[in-house]
Amino acid sequence: MLDQIAAPRFRADVPSAMTLRVTATAEATVVAVRGEIDLPVLGRLRTRLGDELDLAPRALVLDLTEVTFCGAGGITELLVAASEAHVSGVPFAIAADGRAVLRPVRVLGLEQVLPIHRGVEAALAWLTVLPRLRESRR
Repeated sequence: MLDQIAAPRFRADVPSAMTLRVTATAEATVVAVRGEIDLPVLGRLRTRLGDELDLAPRALVLDLTEVTFCGAGGITELLVAASEAHVSGVPFAIAADGRAVLRPVRVLGLEQVLPIHRGVEAALAWLTVLPRLRESRR
C-alpha cells in the first residue's frame, strides 16, 4: 500500500519579504531593493524596473546592498534588466556588496556581464565615467 499525502484545502499566501524604494534625480534613478528576491516578488521587480526604463532616465542604478536573499529567478531578473537597459540606451549599474547577490553572480561567472559595484556612490561614479570610456573605444 502506498502512502498518500493529501493536498492542503487552503492556500496560505506568504507576505512579500521585499520592499522597493525609487529615488529619481536629474542625474540618475536609483531603485533600492530590500529583503528577499525570490519567486513571489519577481513580477513586481520586473514591472518596477520596466516602468523606470520606460521613463528613460539619464542612468539607472539597482541598489541591492540590502538584499538578504537572491534566488535563481532574481539573477535572471538582473540579466534581463541589464539587457533591457542596454537595448533602451539607458546606462545601468548594480550596487551590491553582500554575499546574497555576489555569491551566485560569481558562481555563475556573470561578473563580466553584470556591472556590479560595491555601493550606490561607486555605481554612480562609474556611470559618469562610462560615456568617456565608450568614446575612447571609437
